[in-house]
Amino acid sequence: MSDNPRAYIACLAAYNNGYLHGEWVELDGTEDVPERIQNILKSSPIPEAEEWAIHDHEYCGSLGEYAGLQALHDIEEAYTTCQKEHIEWEPFVLFCEHTGESIHPAQCDRVNETFAGCYDNLTEWAENYIEETGLLSDAPATLARYFNVEAFARDMELTDLFTIPHNGEIFVFWHS
Repeated sequence: MSDNPRAYIACLAAYNNGYLHGEWVELDGTEDVPERIQNILKSSPIPEAEEWAIHDHEYCGSLGEYAGLQALHDIEEAYTTCQKEHIEWEPFVLFCEHTGESIHPAQCDRVNETFAGCYDNLTEWAENYIEETGLLSDAPATLARYFNVEAFARDMELTDLFTIPHNGEIFVFWHS
């Protein structure tokens, strides 16, 4: 299954008259979204249908039913920006949901600056961080062995980090 953003666009006139009429629209830069929506409305079983709504979505954050074209455009633009800048889409979406932000291309830099990786648990992150930064490199080995990595990880989460659980792992982010 792909983790590309997409939304199910439904014709409201059809829906209000007991018909389920709509289609999935890809928000990954491969489709002309306004044109697709117009085609969905034109093919409605209700003549001259004009209104549409988002009845489902995948990898679009907390997208509302009546979000509108601008929100769909923002998601599409954010996705293509993430692809260009090699930012993983799934952590990006979860970051936006967690922080209560709409998916928008301006969030790409923020996520890129704060994402600290995907780990099995926070202790694994702390061990990796200690090694990468050389945090204990100046400490004598006899002292370094007493360092409590689990406590350090907990303290970092209380002050400097937040985590988002996902599929048995965690995404780790620095507070911005």
